[in-house]
Amino acid sequence: MNTVGKHDTLDRMIKTQQDIRRYTKQLNILKTKIRATKNDNDVSVTFALHWLKEKRNAVKSSMKIVPISELSDWRYRSKEGIVRHNKGLDHFFSVQGVIVKNSAETEVSSWNQPILVQQHAGFLIMLCQEREGTVQFLLQGRFEAGNIHAIQFGPTIQATTSNLRLHHGGRKPLLSDYIADTKSRLIYAAEHNEEGSRFWRKRNVNQLRLLSKDCALPHYDNFLWLTLPVIKKLMLYDNVVNPFVKTILCPL
Repeated sequence: MNTVGKHDTLDRMIKTQQDIRRYTKQLNILKTKIRATKNDNDVSVTFALHWLKEKRNAVKSSMKIVPISELSDWRYRSKEGIVRHNKGLDHFFSVQGVIVKNSAETEVSSWNQPILVQQHAGFLIMLCQEREGTVQFLLQGRFEAGNIHAIQFGPTIQATTSNLRLHHGGRKPLLSDYIADTKSRLIYAAEHNEEGSRFWRKRNVNQLRLLSKDCALPHYDNFLWLTLPVIKKLMLYDNVVNPFVKTILCPL
């Protein structure tokens, strides 16, 4: 590596360590607030489970697996050898192929497989706030076509770059302005690799943000404020809390 390359790498490492120290301090402050108010004994999740059940019962969508040839917006491109959206590779994701050789760390040394390729990062943001004398987190009743029971608790904001750019032709993800909100306090931010056996170097940006006490968010029926003890207990139930909530809140 040349001298410039060494200095660039060192600068990035120093900056990262500075970020980590700042994030650790912010997380410890938030942990102290949570410990001062939480009570893990006899935590009831009845209300949250009932809320989720009502949302699931209200779902009118139907989902089924069909051949790619039946999809109006997606096609197999024989010249490229991939499946992608009609509008191009920068929309959503594509299905391509990967060939692995000489792997000493896995069960077999060489293989090939389809893999999902998404050019842009996803954003996973959890908003929290001191409410009613305790720190609460704003979870979303998140519908996904492949979800067991259709709706699970997800982070406040769960969006891809394509969602934010309205490539789907629909509306902007709710509360997505808070991805880069300067009025909330960033507790921490970190990139996480999506499952590497299914996605090609896909990045998700995790953020935990603390809103000021006087910040009044718009009310949406598919969002619910919950305390950390309640969320942790909900995690013990099957298919109730999605994996992204767990990765964001893990440092707490």
